[in-house]
Amino acid sequence: MGFCLSIGVGHAQYTLSSGNSSVAINPSSQTGMDSWIVDGQNQLNQQWFWYRIGSTGPEASFDTISTPVINPINASILQTTYANSIFSATVLYSLDGGAIGSGTSDLSEQISIQNLTGTTLSFHFFQYADFNLGGTPNNDTGDLTLSRRNTYGGTVQYNSSCHLSENVDTVVSQPASRGQFGTGNTILNLLNDGSPTTLNNNFSASGNVNWALEWDVSIAAGGTLLISKDLNIVGVCPVNPIPEPATWSLALFGLISCGLFKRGWRRRMD
Repeated sequence: MGFCLSIGVGHAQYTLSSGNSSVAINPSSQTGMDSWIVDGQNQLNQQWFWYRIGSTGPEASFDTISTPVINPINASILQTTYANSIFSATVLYSLDGGAIGSGTSDLSEQISIQNLTGTTLSFHFFQYADFNLGGTPNNDTGDLTLSRRNTYGGTVQYNSSCHLSENVDTVVSQPASRGQFGTGNTILNLLNDGSPTTLNNNFSASGNVNWALEWDVSIAAGGTLLISKDLNIVGVCPVNPIPEPATWSLALFGLISCGLFKRGWRRRMD
């Protein structure tokens, strides 16, 4: 499959493809990554990145740093870079789809944040994710996974016969400082409410779950924070089947027949 670029209203959407999977990313909008299709079923509502410098002031999403520089490396790999006078941020996405019908798919993300100043930078990085496994939002469960020294090495999310896991490569990068599971728009609202956010380490949730991980790091002058992580979907998620055209025809015929029968019955009663 080839690389795909589609233009929306004021934004460009990039689609990565591999095996049974495709991922859609809008790097110029808080929409971010809003589609991860595995064997024809979309498993994702939204995943994106926020940051804060220092302990005060609100978080901002990556798309507000600058206009991104986009480098589509091939059909399954995309690199995006943002930069201002204080720091630069590069995200490298790499999709590895499974065999058709396997229900498995893997997406790695490497985030590199470089301090462009001559002093230490107090940096807070947030990853937000809202997955709807099986294409349904209300029947998932999820948990944070602990790493060394009570830090957070990732998350797991379940829906019936399939699950999603995110694992931070603690050999390459440090685990997250904090995490939080929530439902609805609770976490997304925190990141956009104009106040500084500290995730509360709520360990699990059920229903329409979403979650975030937080890295609190002091980046030395000219230094770089590297976060390497891997998202993996395993198992065939349940799908609400769409009736075949013949099924729709039978259903429509049944409804019409029922209506004619009722109309004739009423006439006989009259």
